[in-house]
This record gives sequence, C-alpha cells and structure tokens, in this order.
Amino acid sequence: MDEWRTILYPLGFLSSIAFGARFIVQWLQSEKLQKSVVAPSFWYLSLLGNALLAIHSFVQIQYHICLVQVCNGVISWRNLNLMQSQERQTTFTTVMKLLGTAFILTSLAFLAQDYLLMREGHWFRTPTAPWQTQALPESSLFWHGLGTLSYLLFSSRFWIQWWLAEKAHSSQLPISFWWLSLIGAILSIVYFLHIQDMVNLIGPLIGIVPYIRNLMLIRKSKMA
Repeated sequence: MDEWRTILYPLGFLSSIAFGARFIVQWLQSEKLQKSVVAPSFWYLSLLGNALLAIHSFVQIQYHICLVQVCNGVISWRNLNLMQSQERQTTFTTVMKLLGTAFILTSLAFLAQDYLLMREGHWFRTPTAPWQTQALPESSLFWHGLGTLSYLLFSSRFWIQWWLAEKAHSSQLPISFWWLSLIGAILSIVYFLHIQDMVNLIGPLIGIVPYIRNLMLIRKSKMA
C-alpha cells in the first residue's frame, strides 16, 4: 500500500492547482474593480480543491488535513448557497448537521482504513514522493502538533468568514480572512517544508501575493 501511495502522490497537485486558481481569479477580478471582491467562481474552485485534497490526504493517511478539507467543503457549499436568494438558502441548523455528519464520516473512514489495511493505530503519515530515493524519517509529535495548529489557523479563516457570512446572510471576504490567510500560510509553509510535502506546500506559496494585494486594496478602499 505504501508503494501505491507513493505512486498516487502527484495527484495531490490537482488540488493545489484548484486552490491557487481560486485566488488568482479572485485577485484579477479585484484588480479590475480596484476593490476586494468574491464571485461564485471562487467557491466553485474552493469546493473542487476541498474534494481533491480530501481524497489525497485520505490516501496518504493525513487525518488532520482530510478532516479540515471535508468541513471546509461544507463551508464552500454554504457560501454558494448564501449567494442565492433568501428563499433558496438552507437553514443554519442544516449546515451544522452537515458539518457534524462530515466529521463522523471522515473519522469512520480513517478507522475503517486503519482496520482493513494497516492495523498500525495511527492516522498521521509523512508521505513519500516518487522522486524521493527513500522514505523520510517519521516526524515527532511536536512537528505534527505544530502542523495541525498551523493548518487549523490557516483554515480558520474560512470558519470566521463563514460565521460573518451567516450573520450578513451573504458571502464576503472580510479583512480578518486575509490576515489569517497570510499568517497561516507562513506557518504552514514552515511545517510543509520540514516534512517535504510539496503538494500541501504549493497552495500557501501561491497565495502569498494575492493575500497581500487584497489587504492593500481593502486599505486603499478605506482610505478613499
């Protein structure tokens, strides 16, 4: 199974392409209007990236990343739902039920995978890329803990964005979203460089410039 996971590792780059494309498209749209905006294309690309990275992290046995992406997929769908008329928007209770279901199903999927294929009792694995001559030594619990915290911080931007969107009943990207994106990206880059995980490294790297530029556009709008 480890050999197959190594062979399938490059498929994870598809999620990085989707995540990178969403911010590039959003950035270009914002530059055109000279203000930070969000369009449905951003959330469609987000949903695609969430699904692809969830599959990749499940195959590579990275529970923390898979769980975050599954939950973020629900948030991406919710933002698309909030862009519709109020009559077509689902209730907040339904969204919470979807998040709870996503958590349970993801955990059960990893439990089943561990029982049927590995029986090693751990859900965190440092993936090996095909171009690596040998597997990397297993990272310490400290690094996995740091990686989980930094990745949760990086992903918390969507939770805060979602909460503010629920209050406003419309999809928007507030300034807190961009600050969390920038800080979370820097911390995530440190972690993914340490474990040499190029798939998850590309997304934060590509987003650095759009994050900074959106903060500049928001500041420019406030000054105006």
